[in-house]
Amino acid sequence: MRERLVYVSCAAPGIGAREAYDIIRVSHNRNSRYGLTGALILVDNHFLQVLEGDGFRIRERYARIAADPRHTRVELRQSVAIQQLSFADDWMALRHDDEIAQATRDAHAYAPGFPSDRLDGDRLVAFAVACCRAHVEYQQLSV
Repeated sequence: MRERLVYVSCAAPGIGAREAYDIIRVSHNRNSRYGLTGALILVDNHFLQVLEGDGFRIRERYARIAADPRHTRVELRQSVAIQQLSFADDWMALRHDDEIAQATRDAHAYAPGFPSDRLDGDRLVAFAVACCRAHVEYQQLSV
């Protein structure tokens, strides 16, 4: 059974786009081996991550992620069974501050720190999807 897990956290001091790219580089190999997909968003010094795939592997990865010192205040926002992957073509998409347009932030009621009273699990997934799609569309227009 496929599952989706969504969490938010605060990046540890000194963690920025460069370190997020390092995380993704390692994640690509592991996620492709386990059939996991998703997105990692780093904005305003906060992470939003969506993980999708086999439930056992998702929970296994999340246990390791939650213990990672590169972030604090890890807050699980959603863990649900899913029929379809939102990030089927991405072992782990990455977007950070400079790649997320203000219009995308506004359209999804983004607020720094991803406050739970404004952004539940479904809204976080929609925001992550929008960030990834908007970036791909921008790249295609630039070619």
